[in-house]
Amino acid sequence: MAEPEADNLRIMQSNPQDADLSDETQDFRFLNIFKKTDSASLPRRGEKDFEPDGTNLQDTVLAESRLAMHEALLGERKHSNKVHIEATWRPLACMSEVHITRGPHFKTVGKADRKGVLWLLPEETIYLVERGNLECWWEEGIPMSLQGVYASCLEGCGGLERYQVYAYLKRAGYIIQRAPTPDAVAPRASPSPTVLGAAPSGIFSTLAARLASLLTPPEGPLVTPGSCRSYPSIYQRLHLIPSHHPPKSTTHAPNPHAATSPFSITFHIWKPQPHFKKSDPPAPDFRVAVVSARETTMPSLRELTDLFDSVPVDESAKTKTQFSRLKDGWRNVVIAVVDSGVTSYLKLADVGFADEPMWKVKPGVGGGKRGGRGGRGGRGRGVGGRGRGK
Repeated sequence: MAEPEADNLRIMQSNPQDADLSDETQDFRFLNIFKKTDSASLPRRGEKDFEPDGTNLQDTVLAESRLAMHEALLGERKHSNKVHIEATWRPLACMSEVHITRGPHFKTVGKADRKGVLWLLPEETIYLVERGNLECWWEEGIPMSLQGVYASCLEGCGGLERYQVYAYLKRAGYIIQRAPTPDAVAPRASPSPTVLGAAPSGIFSTLAARLASLLTPPEGPLVTPGSCRSYPSIYQRLHLIPSHHPPKSTTHAPNPHAATSPFSITFHIWKPQPHFKKSDPPAPDFRVAVVSARETTMPSLRELTDLFDSVPVDESAKTKTQFSRLKDGWRNVVIAVVDSGVTSYLKLADVGFADEPMWKVKPGVGGGKRGGRGGRGGRGRGVGGRGRGK
């Protein structure tokens, strides 16, 4: 064994929590020390050796690492009776019926029916079993293993990608609920790509016609000659190409059936809050649509329009700064793109850039005294008057 690795092993044997493996090759043989100690947490993993070199030493280390990981996974998982929960998986309902409720989890998970019976959704069942808080049983009275829970509940979650996003955000402390109708509409085939001059419907046909006319402008200046006495009038004349104007009032009612799979809202997300009421939740902080990178391409303009039409308008954007309005828009959606277990979060916003007059001078910025140069550089008297400055 190399000297640095031997030093790290001695450190872990003395105190496993002080071991820092971030600069070492990822070697799971260090898990063998936890068979002798009663530690509840594992040290951080290091870098994995990606390139095989064909040596017997590397093959031996890989075999020993796999064996150590296998033995670590075989360890008995224990939890306190204070948070022990028991439930029975009901295949017909595709949910778990809870019999014993303990712990703080049910402040944000589970839903009771009219008879007062508490039910857990498939993703909630897998998450609590993974944490070691839930003991789930088959209807025949046989305890379910973690593999059995995955095999039974994963399809009800809507796929592995949705559960991975749910579990990641749940571990991060967010409050998560399913969107009311994540799959209310059957998937619709994406339109075949066409040139801009084709004949889409509605606003797209108008925009295409205007852009086509601009390709061959008539002779002469873009702006008709005339006097302009303010910057807004100049920029208003230069406003030639029609632009998008998002809705800015709650009178524009959302249509939850507008978005189609896979670009439909999957989860409603709230930041951690102590007084959250799952029976009467406030407006979500984020709306997340989960897609698979291996099965889905970038959304088309029509799909984005339908996706934004399925979420309500954020009227609080009126009180935000211009930068915040340009960043968050009047409607926004977070798309969680899952690529073989690696999740990337993309925030798409419905922003009205044409509605934000960037040319306006803010009060106190760029202004000066009448007849002279503004700022701290000096002051003047009238046009052509004398001035003095630093």
